[in-house]
Amino acid sequence: MMNEKKLVQNFKSYINVSPVSNGEKNGSVHDLKPKLLNGEMIVGGAHSVVMLTPLSENERGRFGALFVTNYKLSFVPIDTSVNDEYGQRNNLLGVFDVPLTCVGALWLTDGGTTRRRRLMPRTDIPAKLKGIQLVCKNMKVLSFNFVNSPLGTGRQVVMALLHHAFPKRHDLLFAFEYREQYYPTLPSDMNMFLRPADWKRELERCECPHWRITCINGTSDAFMLTAGETLIVPKSVLDYNLMESARHFRSGRVPVWVWGRAEGAALLRSGELLPTELSATAESVLLEQVRRSHPKLTPPYVIYLCGNSYTNSSSTNVLPSLALLNASYKKLADLCTPNTLSQFWMQDSQYYSILESSRWLRYVCNCIVFADDAARHITDNVTVVLQEGDGVDYCAVVSCVTQLLLDPYFRTISGFQSLIQKEWLALGHPFCDRFGLPRPGSSKDEVEKAPPSQVAPVFLLFLDCVWQLQSQFPAASSQEPLHAGGCCAQSSLTVNCNRDLQFILDLVN
Repeated sequence: MMNEKKLVQNFKSYINVSPVSNGEKNGSVHDLKPKLLNGEMIVGGAHSVVMLTPLSENERGRFGALFVTNYKLSFVPIDTSVNDEYGQRNNLLGVFDVPLTCVGALWLTDGGTTRRRRLMPRTDIPAKLKGIQLVCKNMKVLSFNFVNSPLGTGRQVVMALLHHAFPKRHDLLFAFEYREQYYPTLPSDMNMFLRPADWKRELERCECPHWRITCINGTSDAFMLTAGETLIVPKSVLDYNLMESARHFRSGRVPVWVWGRAEGAALLRSGELLPTELSATAESVLLEQVRRSHPKLTPPYVIYLCGNSYTNSSSTNVLPSLALLNASYKKLADLCTPNTLSQFWMQDSQYYSILESSRWLRYVCNCIVFADDAARHITDNVTVVLQEGDGVDYCAVVSCVTQLLLDPYFRTISGFQSLIQKEWLALGHPFCDRFGLPRPGSSKDEVEKAPPSQVAPVFLLFLDCVWQLQSQFPAASSQEPLHAGGCCAQSSLTVNCNRDLQFILDLVN
């Protein structure tokens, strides 16, 4: 009897008893909340959500809650893992957080990853929603299952995503609506290129006395409407001549100085010529003024990045149109974001052939080749003029890479920031158009009528060029010029291809 009593006391039945879940250990799933910034608020959420394991053929994954705020999409798992903290840490975002501006595409799924349908803004969303899949601009893919969630919460998450991830006004972006007061804490050696004194400082740093600063672009006679008020032009050219010549260049982009050497060689950026009768004459007059700015009166060397549109001459090594560049990036993104495990293995077996067919590395290679060519001519004390389209896209890419090759200052942190301020911000690269974001002050009709060909990852192309240089020349000193002749071969670029590119896109977002 004693033994039987002990057996009864020590016996525990597991029949019809639900196991203790992680939610009961760590608290209810309804108690999960995301970390919020100042001004950030939750606009949609769903509990009992499963974040599916990437490239998994079953529907297993992490259990938790999914929230949409006016800044990000945040998945809060009910249990933590030692593998959650990996890679680079972000002070604003968690491991499972995605900024809304980083959402590239949203798909409606059947709860898994096999069948899916693209969701667009202002489309009908079913009340009983099984799952969604996000393809982010940094090539991260996230899939969520709402089978166990309360009815209607999945639809609430999707509607909040479609509304806040694709805003119709520029000022609705979280970064602009809830911006904090700016405090001037920049390093003393960083140049923001906001005032004429900043450009004068750059002229003095480069020791280029044969060029002058003009502020005509900040007056009512401005001819480069997308650039800042300050431009650097040859000393011998008058503002009146600039205004007359600007009528013959696309977007008024006459050749302007961006960098130079004390020996006399300089680097200039220009837009393409318009097909007018006096275009060639106007270009010749300005190039003659550029020649006079050289102490040895050496004629400038013009590099046509997209071919010479005025003479209709082209070559196989020119850079593509923005539409072709965007199509190339989409092929690269599709290669890096497989939807299923079978698709992954299919793409993996043909990885390099698919990568080559995207032509992305070819365009990266062409940019570096142009920059290396420009750097060699400047090293030989020959002024170089870069000419392309409106002078705001590939000109910025090749100009930046050229200065990285030639000037050790731009290979420092402050110098690299100054380079982006000068080439991309002060000279008017249209970030909103290229990223597909609404322009400041644009109306709803203007946003909807904006041509899709304007969207192109030009800045990403530049970052990939920088990554290629840094990865192939890791020991290059920041105190000496760098020549990129070794990385101009397509074979070396293929071998050094970054299959993820996630950290580059994280910089953009």
